[in-house]
Amino acid sequence: MVKQIKLTHDADFYCEYIVNGEMVEKFAHGSEHIFTVSNLPCHVNINIKPYKITPKIRIDNILVNYGLAKITPWDHMLEFTLDHDFFDKYFKNIIDSKIKYLNVSEEQGLKKLGYEDLSDLVSKIETNIR
Repeated sequence: MVKQIKLTHDADFYCEYIVNGEMVEKFAHGSEHIFTVSNLPCHVNINIKPYKITPKIRIDNILVNYGLAKITPWDHMLEFTLDHDFFDKYFKNIIDSKIKYLNVSEEQGLKKLGYEDLSDLVSKIETNIR
């Protein structure tokens, strides 16, 4: 369950943390800003000044990719939705992206990534152990 959002950038920036259309917190200039997530699901907007910067974003201290996390970086704002299963969706997007990049079937891609179904092998091993 998501509990924290952290933005960092080399240069100082100002931001406003808006959840479900309501202003939650304003932050003065700084190179790091930390927000607490109190309710899920929620729609998050983070207004940023100066415009056109793309800070690194960590969700629960995990650096996330904007595209794979479905974060829309506008000129003046970051926009995204957080759900109870945010990380399940995020890691599924990573796997789907790798499979697409490798240009292989889902089964082949999962094998290459180490997500192979080994239940038959485990059953054989368990039978031999007994």
